[in-house]
Amino acid sequence: MKSLLWVFEQGDWVSVALAVVSVLLWTAMLLRARALRPISASNLRLSSYGSSILSNFRLEVARLKSQPQRLERLFERTLRELDVYSSAIKTLVAIAPLLGLLGTVIGMVEMFSSLHGASGYRGEITVAGGISKALLTTQLGLIIAAPGLVFSFMLNRQQLRRAREAKEILILAGGVRS
Repeated sequence: MKSLLWVFEQGDWVSVALAVVSVLLWTAMLLRARALRPISASNLRLSSYGSSILSNFRLEVARLKSQPQRLERLFERTLRELDVYSSAIKTLVAIAPLLGLLGTVIGMVEMFSSLHGASGYRGEITVAGGISKALLTTQLGLIIAAPGLVFSFMLNRQQLRRAREAKEILILAGGVRS
C-alpha cells in the first residue's frame, strides 16, 4: 500500500487520471466480454437481462421466422450490438500511453526548472531523481495499455465468432442471408 501511495505522489494528477482510465478500460472490457458470451442452454432459459446478445438474437429469430424483412433488420441490429464498447476500449487503450507521456513531459519540465541555479554534484542528484519521477507515468501508461491492447484484440476475435454464429442462425432459420 505504501508503494501505491508513492506512485500517486510521484505521478501527481497524471497517476490519478491513469487510474481512472484503467478502471474505465477494464470495466468496459468486462461488460463487452459479458455481452459476447456464447450461447448456452442456461442463456436461453434466462430472461433477456441475463442472456447474451446472441441468445436474444436466436430467440428473436425463432419468433420472426416468417418475416424475412424483419429478420434482416434484426441481424443488422445484432451486429451493431456485438460492437458494444469497442470504440470506448480502443480510445482508452490509446489514451493511457499518451497520458503517461504527458506525465513524463510535465516531470521533465519540473526537473529542468528546478535545475535553474543548481550545479555540481547536487545538480546531478536532482536530474537523476527528476528523470525517475518523470518516467513513472510513462511506465504506468504502458502497463495499462499493453494488456488492454491484447484483451481488446481477443474481444474483437470473439465478436467475429459471434457474428459468424448469428449468420449461421439466420441461414438455418431460412433468413435472407447466405
